[in-house]
Amino acid sequence: MLIPAVVDISAYRYPIGNTPAVCFTRDVPREQDADILLLGCGDARNILFTSYSDHGIDGRRVDITCCDHERTVLARNILLYTLLIDDKEGRRTEMIWNIYYHLFLDDASLELLENHSKNLCALAASTTSWHDSEYGRLIRFCDQRTLKIVREIWSSQSISDLKKVERANYAKRFKSSIHKSLEMKRQLIGDGLIMTGIRSAAPVSMESLKDLPTLHKRYWDHGITDDDPDNLSKATQPNPMFAASGTDSSSVHYGTDPLYGFHLATAYLPLTAESPLSPKTSPGDSHVHKVVSTARLQFQTWAGAFRKWTSQNKILRFFAGDAYTFCHTLQYVGIARVQTAAHHYTSVYGLDPLLLDSGDYTVGKAPLSFNVIDTSNLIDHFGSINLLVATSPLLKDTPSANLYTESLVQREESQKTSMDNLLCGDPRTLSMLLGLFCAEYWTNATVVSYVDEGIIGKTLSSDSGQMLSRLTWKRPISAPLDKPQKLLCISFDTDDLAYILYQVYREMFQHEDIQKLYGGLSLRGIQKSSVPAYHRGSFASLLNFVKSRVKVRDWDKVIDPLLVLISNDPGIIMGGNYIQELYVQLEFLGIYSMPRQGLHRVDGRSKSLNGLSAWQEIPVIVCVTLEVPRAKLRVLTNFAPTKLGTPILRCQLLASDSYMGPPWHNIFSILHMAFGKITTSGSRDSDSFEVHVIEDELGWTGSSSLIVTFCAPAETLLLDSKNATVEFGVQSTPSSLGTLQRLLGPDMNIYKTTLGDAKHVYLTKSPPNKVGCSAVCFQANSRTVPTDELEGNGVRITITANVERRFAKVTALTGRVDFLSKELQNDLKSQSLVENVQISPCVIAVVIGPSRQQHQIYFPVPVLNSRSKTRIARKSSYVEIVAPIADPVAQSFSYFMYPLFMEDHTPVVWNMPYLKMESLPILDITKPRKLQWLNYQLGCMMSARERKLREKAMASKGTVQEDARINFKDTLLSFLLTFSGLQQAGQRVRILRLNHPEKGGVHVIFLGSSLRLDAANSTVVLDAAILPLTLALVHKIRPFLEAISELPSATLTVDDNELRLWKEVIPAMVERCRTWMHKSTCEYREKSHIPLSVEDGESPICSCGNGQLPAKFIAVPKWDSVSRYATRIAISPSYTVPFIEETFPPEIFSSAAESSSNPNISSVLVPSSSTRLEGLNECHTCGKDKKEDGKELMKCSRCRIARYCSSECQRGDWKEHKKVCGTSS
Repeated sequence: MLIPAVVDISAYRYPIGNTPAVCFTRDVPREQDADILLLGCGDARNILFTSYSDHGIDGRRVDITCCDHERTVLARNILLYTLLIDDKEGRRTEMIWNIYYHLFLDDASLELLENHSKNLCALAASTTSWHDSEYGRLIRFCDQRTLKIVREIWSSQSISDLKKVERANYAKRFKSSIHKSLEMKRQLIGDGLIMTGIRSAAPVSMESLKDLPTLHKRYWDHGITDDDPDNLSKATQPNPMFAASGTDSSSVHYGTDPLYGFHLATAYLPLTAESPLSPKTSPGDSHVHKVVSTARLQFQTWAGAFRKWTSQNKILRFFAGDAYTFCHTLQYVGIARVQTAAHHYTSVYGLDPLLLDSGDYTVGKAPLSFNVIDTSNLIDHFGSINLLVATSPLLKDTPSANLYTESLVQREESQKTSMDNLLCGDPRTLSMLLGLFCAEYWTNATVVSYVDEGIIGKTLSSDSGQMLSRLTWKRPISAPLDKPQKLLCISFDTDDLAYILYQVYREMFQHEDIQKLYGGLSLRGIQKSSVPAYHRGSFASLLNFVKSRVKVRDWDKVIDPLLVLISNDPGIIMGGNYIQELYVQLEFLGIYSMPRQGLHRVDGRSKSLNGLSAWQEIPVIVCVTLEVPRAKLRVLTNFAPTKLGTPILRCQLLASDSYMGPPWHNIFSILHMAFGKITTSGSRDSDSFEVHVIEDELGWTGSSSLIVTFCAPAETLLLDSKNATVEFGVQSTPSSLGTLQRLLGPDMNIYKTTLGDAKHVYLTKSPPNKVGCSAVCFQANSRTVPTDELEGNGVRITITANVERRFAKVTALTGRVDFLSKELQNDLKSQSLVENVQISPCVIAVVIGPSRQQHQIYFPVPVLNSRSKTRIARKSSYVEIVAPIADPVAQSFSYFMYPLFMEDHTPVVWNMPYLKMESLPILDITKPRKLQWLNYQLGCMMSARERKLREKAMASKGTVQEDARINFKDTLLSFLLTFSGLQQAGQRVRILRLNHPEKGGVHVIFLGSSLRLDAANSTVVLDAAILPLTLALVHKIRPFLEAISELPSATLTVDDNELRLWKEVIPAMVERCRTWMHKSTCEYREKSHIPLSVEDGESPICSCGNGQLPAKFIAVPKWDSVSRYATRIAISPSYTVPFIEETFPPEIFSSAAESSSNPNISSVLVPSSSTRLEGLNECHTCGKDKKEDGKELMKCSRCRIARYCSSECQRGDWKEHKKVCGTSS
């Protein structure tokens, strides 16, 4: 299998998600269809929330493929979706809530569940009958096996049909399972409370610190979320939706809670009367009651949206099995097209072949590449390299495609350290090799708040705590957007690439480095080393992936020195024992050929030969199947599950004492296992010999032997073919040694025998129950085949990596333009001027000749033209640019925060999620005492580094010179605090202006409508209208400007850099809340550039959204006369990414846990007043607030905005002010 095999006796089930819901289409433009792949899909909350939040046009096609290894999760979800479809009027929402979330049911809810389950079973007789049913339009199955599995689960849910004794036993087993979960909790955390659920109340998590742990305990005490005594007394029936299926002995995880999947902040925040999702509660209701009401209301609202959303062009597909083998099978089917299997098993335990045989894959109806791939938190369990190698080839090569990874387990001290170690090497180098671009990493900007997560992590978590982080991976832009995108292979020196990969190998297997392991011993280090995510197949799979992504002169010259480095590694002491397994995996993948001495076909072999030696044709790799007697497993099954954990298993082959040659010892950790009885066909002395297993579904709780399979080199097996020792045991880690060494001894073996033991050892060409041996880590190419050069416009472009071996990372990239046309060659030879121009962070243009034609080099990461070196070969007709890779913290590209790209004439926002504004709750800003949490939320926009620079500037009463981002965030801070009334003595200001005194005054006017809660991103968003003041517009709206000049307003002073940054970001803020379609005459399309302009007096946005505003959106005088020029905009706080640099100053954590409104927090993060905020009553030239005689300032007679203390000041400002005043005509 593609991941290490573990003992899963103590496996938990996760029927309900434990993180707040997210929207899967949050980064897909509203016009685009969405093909979505969900790996570890979990419960239904995210799909329900997506149906509520989806900003797409009505009826856009959304096709979601759901994969989860927990079969009960899929059965639960499908049953829920079909219940919601049937409940057309929404009258059964309460019973559906009970069925999906309560451990115990009332009689009416149980009856509904049982009747519906029977109906589903009748429809699920076959994939044909299901797909032809009333649900078949929406719900499809990827394979017949999944349908069979969920049907069996549904059939077990009719507990009323059981006899009285059977039903009593069922209830007893159910309650015993609940008790088992609680006992596990007690053993692991004692009487402590489950605190991690408070993140569901972000951005006011600390407000829920008392309520959510109390509600969690009550849920597990009573099995329901109600506190009504009547409902409590009725809920007595075990809910089959939470029962283990069939022979499954796992228990529901003790952290399960129905409330954690919802956005609970609305239970604690003041909302307006007309706000969506405002819980209907009475004045005397406690917060505890409000929290449950909030979750129920959201479920009811999302359920109603789901019914409407799924009425057209929506498909949900389901597969039960291992996510990684599923991904590799999708890759294979995408290449083979006519086949639906890649010879994988569906999971690490079990021998069911993975076959996509439902029919949709053979006729091309099911997607095989995706523009959204969500991997839940699988990265915590199976490692980032495994995950990205499996999923990256399935990601479409378009600007709007997104691959999401999420981590919950805190394995490092900080989020920054987690990012540094995430890819087992330099993040910039490895992301290039993987063909991915991490949007948050390179922009160091996000509108997603991690403030609550940081406070939770710093104040509540221990070494074993949680730390939620999400990353968005995209395809690098590799060509002009009007041309097909192709992944450009990067050229590497063979030795450089070998050394980079060797260092990755060392990081992947650092748990085998004794010096590292025990050098800095800590609880977190022990935990990290005790659950390694990789085996040699993982590394081989990465090599195969990299081979398809890079260009080298000779791949063997990468592999040969790499294997020498690995074989001679002094630190990873067991590396030599695993080398044969690495060779096996490389052979499978065709990237290295193992020695074949003595492995040839021999006719008429001596009859004295037997076993493998007698085979007519001996393959290079042979499958070894070992039958481990059940009695030998008692050392594991008799252990308390909470103490046993999930130790990793391995097999070993060792030379016997009688072997005459040098001793050898090989370890194999790529195992496949099943419980059952072995049968065989054919003769052991023939290469047609096969092993078949009749599986025992009872698994660890049954009585059958454990069947373990691994692959080994035939040459090794022939060395000592009868007497060599075969061992099955536990991999040595700090945790497993502490737990099992006393029972298993220093060798950590559970069972051992010899190769000649015909009763327990079987050698075959293929694994059990399979024909043909699959590549353990099969790797197919992407939909768009990578290329090593791009040609067009008479040039050829290639990119080469410059590697600094000391650090095993790419430090610069060399972009080479070869001029192929005679005309361009002559221009170069004639000494024409050659210039380099940085078009964007990832694009440098070579400009040559009188025609000034640009030849753009698209680099896979941001590079610095300002520090580049240029080589011009006029005779050989090429130009090379050696450009250093940018540092995301250095902010060489201050404007590169929320970039937009055109795709099919539609703007695509990269790292600013789209919002359906009408679905967001509206905060009541007339209650400022309940909004004090905004102070620290907004104050945390800046990193610790930025905050120090800002404080220094404030001390000198100025702005932060040449740091547009700090000034931009400072302006945002003032905007949001001023609008909410938390600044300027509580006065709420709805009119906000960007003023550049040296460039004509006010350039942009924002008119705030409401402050909304963006709970999915743990933040707030200002719903507003924007009026970019162009030269032409100012003249048209002069009466309006005069009318609002007397209203409360705030003017923020900006400089050149900050104004430029605002104009870069404004288009993204407009696009994210767009409800209208871009016109065929859109200025973006005409100019092929976003923003439209950053010049003074010109608008940065197109006119397509002008006037597309909700009714009664803005309430100011003469609004009707100017609304047709205004565009809706969603203004969110902009945060530094905590994976890139430290966000929180240490001093806030001493008080953070005490209260979310603690003044100590606010004083650390937010100054009492902003140095950037101005009233209108200031002279545009000198800044005085009154005339010399003490009277009010004079207004410009035309624009009625600019004010002056004297005629001299007005005349002095006229040269700049006239550019926006509109009086020059």
